[in-house]
Amino acid sequence: MAKKNRITMEFNGYSVLERRLKEIGGNAKKTAESALKASHNIVTKKLDSAISPHRKTGDVEESLNKAPEVKWTGDIGEIKVGFNISDGGLPSIFLMYGTKLFGQPHISPDENLYNAVYGTKTKKELQKIQREVYEKSIERAMKK
Repeated sequence: MAKKNRITMEFNGYSVLERRLKEIGGNAKKTAESALKASHNIVTKKLDSAISPHRKTGDVEESLNKAPEVKWTGDIGEIKVGFNISDGGLPSIFLMYGTKLFGQPHISPDENLYNAVYGTKTKKELQKIQREVYEKSIERAMKK
């Protein structure tokens, strides 16, 4: 689902729904963008909530990528999620994975922050919303 800090379309039956959408004249690219943006919104809300207990200066929260922008490489679309590391988001890595000092934990990993992007519950939510977006798009295309 999320690799590095990107979300792609990955749910069971994706290729079947995409093919069906194309067959009935639906806009597969627009549908994929809608599904990816909906996925971005879910992850962003979770991250915003999970980072709030760590607020000191607000820099990390402000670095949260809130503008969903789909990037296309050929026919593969992906969307960035998470914090902009070069714009104040570097501490999010240490919070998410924890740190060690002389081999001993110094900062424990924040599981809520990690799970907001990579957790099983989040992955299932993303798969569900992506499937729903495709199914609704197919329904609309069939009514035309």
